[in-house]
Amino acid sequence: MKKLATLGLLLLSVSSAALADARADLQKKLATFERFSASFSQQVFDEQGKPMQSAGGTMELSRPDRFRWHTQVPDESLIVSNGTDVWMFDPFVEQVTIVPLAEAVLNTPFLLIAGSDGRRWQQYDVSRQGDAYVVKSRNAAELIKEFSLTFDRQNRIKRFVVVESGGQRSEFRLSEVDTAPAFQAGRFQFTPPAGVMIDDQR
Repeated sequence: MKKLATLGLLLLSVSSAALADARADLQKKLATFERFSASFSQQVFDEQGKPMQSAGGTMELSRPDRFRWHTQVPDESLIVSNGTDVWMFDPFVEQVTIVPLAEAVLNTPFLLIAGSDGRRWQQYDVSRQGDAYVVKSRNAAELIKEFSLTFDRQNRIKRFVVVESGGQRSEFRLSEVDTAPAFQAGRFQFTPPAGVMIDDQR
């Protein structure tokens, strides 16, 4: 019985070390670029794996914590982070919601990719499944249950998959990837258009 308990502790220790190594490895890969831009195509699947809709747009990031996610089709929406606050703009309903960065990370894992605060990663477990890094939150209240990242041979993100807590899955494929884009001043700021409703939750 004692031997079985010892074996169990050993396996748990090995598993914990593997998770820590995968997390450190993923952070190292992400740290190889300070800036990043790409076009994306998105396919959304329901809980049973049935295709629901597709979308496309562009993404841009600049460390630390500055991010711009622009969905252009089929409906336009925009998420912008300046490193402190996050704007979520829906032109169709003419509304922009503003939240603190820390709150936005819970529902927008892409901001985790743009971050440089290693402490934030302590709330997530990272493992390797084939050539993908799978990131799972320890917070059951998060909208995103897990997401995975796959890199190409040049260490650039080429694909990621997001699984929501309700089971809906989104697959993103990146193209026109640039790990040294030139961003204009103010690229990661957002000024709400005149006449839109502002929901400021800061």
